[in-house]
Amino acid sequence: MPRVVPQVADAMKSGSRSLATAAKKFQVTTKHSEKLLKLNQASIDKGEAHFRVGENKQYFPTARVILLRPNAKHTPYQAKFIVPKGFNRFDLRDYLYHVYGLRAFNITTQLLHAPYTRTGNAVARYRTGQIKKMTIDMLEPFVWPEEPENKDAWNVDFFKELEKYSEQKQAFGSDKLKQGTAFGGILGPYKHKPEPFIPKKLKSQLLNEKNKARMKADRADEVDLVTKYLGL
Repeated sequence: MPRVVPQVADAMKSGSRSLATAAKKFQVTTKHSEKLLKLNQASIDKGEAHFRVGENKQYFPTARVILLRPNAKHTPYQAKFIVPKGFNRFDLRDYLYHVYGLRAFNITTQLLHAPYTRTGNAVARYRTGQIKKMTIDMLEPFVWPEEPENKDAWNVDFFKELEKYSEQKQAFGSDKLKQGTAFGGILGPYKHKPEPFIPKKLKSQLLNEKNKARMKADRADEVDLVTKYLGL
């Protein structure tokens, strides 16, 4: 008959206890999950919220929630949003249900760094605040409509030119002297400054008259000043 070492026997006993404890916890977790699933299903059948609604009422929410186009890995039963950084999963679930009647399940969160940017003539680039995204699962599928081929109603070309013009206006250094290309270059910056068309002879006469009038006015001011302080 084989002999069992006492240390091995103790290890086998402790292992059996660990397995029994794990199995018991698994049964408790499974029963709890099944109970939650039944409660959620009953709430959905009654048309009620499938979660505990918050007690603080907000009649005019100021949060900005942006729906994004799905990635290649997303299914029609998933939706992705950009949310405020102060939002948590419970806030988004409550917001979507009470504003749009959309039930959100299995919400995941993602924090992304903002892209580098510059402001005005600043040489150093910097990052703005982080971008917070959340993905939810839905009961019903949603498929984004195809983009229209004719985009004249949205003035896409106009806004592209406007963005190009804004970038050229914020240029610095030698780039600031380059001729503008937005809107065909009609808004500048211009390579040569526009000047009115005046003949050279007339231009000289006008400049001479302007200089004479300015010298006469300066002379009159000097005479008035001397007369005032010397009492002449």
